[in-house]
Amino acid sequence: MPVRTHAPQSPPPVPPIDVMRRPRPSAAATSPASSASSPASGAAKATLVLVKHPKRPPMKQRVTLDDVERQIVQLNTDLPPDMKRRMAKAEFKRLKHCETVRQSRVRKKNERKGLRQVNDELEAELSVMLRAYRRENDWMRFDERSLRDVLFKRFVHSIYEVRGLRGENAELRDQFLLYDALGEQFQRLQDDFQIPRQIGTRTSIGTIHFAELSVEEARDIMVDSHAQATSFFEAMDRVATREEDKTMGWTQHQRITSEGRVQFNFTKRIETVGAEELVDKSWAMYCDFGLYHGIYSSVQKLEILQRINDNTLLIRRDLQEGSSAPIFRTVFLLFRIRLASGYLICFRSHNPKVCVEDDDDPNVQWMEMFYWLLITDPPAVGVGPPPRGCDVTFGGNLLNHRSAKHATIWKYQIAMALLRWESNAAAPLFALYG
Repeated sequence: MPVRTHAPQSPPPVPPIDVMRRPRPSAAATSPASSASSPASGAAKATLVLVKHPKRPPMKQRVTLDDVERQIVQLNTDLPPDMKRRMAKAEFKRLKHCETVRQSRVRKKNERKGLRQVNDELEAELSVMLRAYRRENDWMRFDERSLRDVLFKRFVHSIYEVRGLRGENAELRDQFLLYDALGEQFQRLQDDFQIPRQIGTRTSIGTIHFAELSVEEARDIMVDSHAQATSFFEAMDRVATREEDKTMGWTQHQRITSEGRVQFNFTKRIETVGAEELVDKSWAMYCDFGLYHGIYSSVQKLEILQRINDNTLLIRRDLQEGSSAPIFRTVFLLFRIRLASGYLICFRSHNPKVCVEDDDDPNVQWMEMFYWLLITDPPAVGVGPPPRGCDVTFGGNLLNHRSAKHATIWKYQIAMALLRWESNAAAPLFALYG
């Protein structure tokens, strides 16, 4: 008669001990007779194998009301207890709302990604079917005797027409975005005759886990940045320039690196000021946040995290174009180094390796940043007096190299920032007479 086996019940909880020993098998279980007659005894003698599960990514620790209250107490020790509790409850409510919004955004992003993948697969399958139909049929001639042939070929023509209209629509959208970005930047250029004041910032809770840079780490970043900037400058200096690549005296070059990033480069001879004076003016503007806003953008928050020396700063920047727009956050190293014939001023991002989810706003996105300003003395020609002025090279990496639309917008924003810098540091771009 077959014996029905039942699933073993879970054993009672065992108190934690350092070493767990298996119970010794009984004499009946170890005898040869019992081993030969009972299959269960063979299972009892089997060796236990440790099963290794793949490591899961660490889960984000849930923030509780006690955690928020503890942080508020640390930041505001002089407030009364009732005020601290009210602040903790309000902050905890806001954090829960931010987490809900973030999860909803991630879920919608995944849904859109899945729909795009399905659409790409269907488009690829449709293209295969259309190519097969065009090979087997003369789709440019209609057989009026067959209604099915006429309707089907008209349907094929409409598909190609729709695809052509999609391409035109994408081009028009890119032109509109470019026009909108240029209009906004020109308006901001007019408003920057009066340098805006620094935007006030509020104390944030648990936003960035910051570790100070050592002098050796900063030196490694400087050496790598100098190598990339000079190699690009030397490579592009040998390339012939077309007239359409020149804008307001600036010569433009660009290339794609081995990692797929798009690098740009603007060069110009400025004859009204020398290299030393221009470097001093530029460094003073970059270190003064009020003037920095006038060069790049008045809608950003800046904070010095570490002053390594007089020529090296570690700065945090939050850039937001509008109240509902995403916040682009960067921790970057601002430094200047002396070269054989000039100076190099560089902005190089040094974001945390683990970018913690922002507690202030769920729309925060960490952004890479790599720009350089190379100011050198012009090379001497012949035995005459040295040339006047200096040679300026402004280059770097575009923000989003995978999207042509975003890369174009960022490219023109950088160009407008370059014109602002020239107007403030070298000479005004426009002169009014009369």
